[in-house]
Amino acid sequence: MERRDFLRYTSLALAATMVTRVDLRAEEDDEEAIEISFDEAYAEATQGAKKVVKNAKELKLTIPDAPENGLVVPVEVEVDYPMTKEKYIKQIVVMPTKNKVNLAITANYTPANGKAYLYVNVKLGGTQEVVVVARTNDDVVYEARKKVKVALGGCG
Repeated sequence: MERRDFLRYTSLALAATMVTRVDLRAEEDDEEAIEISFDEAYAEATQGAKKVVKNAKELKLTIPDAPENGLVVPVEVEVDYPMTKEKYIKQIVVMPTKNKVNLAITANYTPANGKAYLYVNVKLGGTQEVVVVARTNDDVVYEARKKVKVALGGCG
């Protein structure tokens, strides 16, 4: 193979790779977040619950009272609940109350996790409450809320 042939085939392969990557990025960019009200997100998270325990002592939330910037607000959730085959936390949902998209994350758990714990960075568009819901395998829902005062919003 001559040098020119090698360069031609290499550049064609590189061009084909770049076109493929552009197509993949275009598909990813089409998936935008769906606006959902807090009431809809909360109703979905508590749907079918036998009981909703407000201000649950089982949930320990660690969220800064007044983060500098709403773009990155750390939310840490620890659930004081057994994680056995008979009793365990099966889901934790984090929901801001005043964003355009009020469902930040839904995390699913099994007894194999050993502990129901979640650490996530959430965007907050301004001062609002962050609501955390933890659902047990027998459909009891524990809820905790914390008001977060944001000086600079992070949701454009």
